[in-house]
Amino acid sequence: MGTSSSSSRIGVSQGTEGWGADSRWTSNGLKPYFKDFVVHEGHAYGFDGRFLACVSVEDGKRRWKGGRYGSGQLVLLADQDVLFVVLEQGDLVLVEASPDAFNELSRAPAIKGKTWNHPVLVGDILLVRNGEEAAAFRLPTSS
Repeated sequence: MGTSSSSSRIGVSQGTEGWGADSRWTSNGLKPYFKDFVVHEGHAYGFDGRFLACVSVEDGKRRWKGGRYGSGQLVLLADQDVLFVVLEQGDLVLVEASPDAFNELSRAPAIKGKTWNHPVLVGDILLVRNGEEAAAFRLPTSS
């Protein structure tokens, strides 16, 4: 599997003649390769190569690109409009999930060594790991 040069949005529908698909847009503003992306309030957040990017789900136009994070992974806290990004080097970064501008909120070391593993959120516990170690972070809850 080689690197992709674009992302596409397709529409799938079922009609009297069976299933059909049509292309809505193709964009080179988000190229996640093997990394995940998330959709939040009409925008997709993910990786364009080694940078984090935001594109509009409606038309595929990039809203911003920033944060050189390598081959990181991310998870969305939708109720707080925050992305948790685990960098390839093991740092944990919080980024605002807003289409207006790239805004890194904070950064802290999480684990040592390279990781391509996806962070996992279970209740109020964020889990990150690589082949050597794992860490759990209890997140504050809103009451």
